[in-house]
Amino acid sequence: MTSLLASLSIDMNLGFWCEIHVWNTTHVSQPTPVADFKWTDLQTEGVTDLGRALAMVAEQLRIPPMTDRALPPVLVLISDGQPTDDFNQGLQALLNEPWGKKAVRIAIAIGEDADTEVLQKFIGHPELKPLQANNPETLVRHIKWVSTAVLKSASSPASQAAGVTPGLNVPIPTPPSAAGPSSAGDVW
Repeated sequence: MTSLLASLSIDMNLGFWCEIHVWNTTHVSQPTPVADFKWTDLQTEGVTDLGRALAMVAEQLRIPPMTDRALPPVLVLISDGQPTDDFNQGLQALLNEPWGKKAVRIAIAIGEDADTEVLQKFIGHPELKPLQANNPETLVRHIKWVSTAVLKSASSPASQAAGVTPGLNVPIPTPPSAAGPSSAGDVW
């Protein structure tokens, strides 16, 4: 993840501000420039409080702290899509906020057994499907795509969009194609 962030800081000459927030049991509470973000490895044990995480995101999208005039936020959910709490309540809290409704919501499914139905519900648009990441290389490629192409698209006038998914409030570029693992041990 550290090398991903380093590569993103090089690519951030796109003319917009990027904030990275990580929500798990602890989260980055202050907007942090990509170049200053310090990654702490997450442990993959315990429960997935996805509903709680979405409720925390909803709090950040209230007006204030958000302004009533801004570019739509881009929310990226990276998950196996198997919440252990009330996901629907958290999603409803998110969608009750004006910026939660207007947000570009992208999901990256982790692992071959990911519940893409839950992730599709988070996205909220049948035209846009969850991205699948079954190995580290694909996950990095998807995160780079979201943090560059999608953010740039969300920051650009619709008239400048080309090769986009129809039916969305923000034109979404075509996602990268999936690639296989670099070794048999890298499949999730």
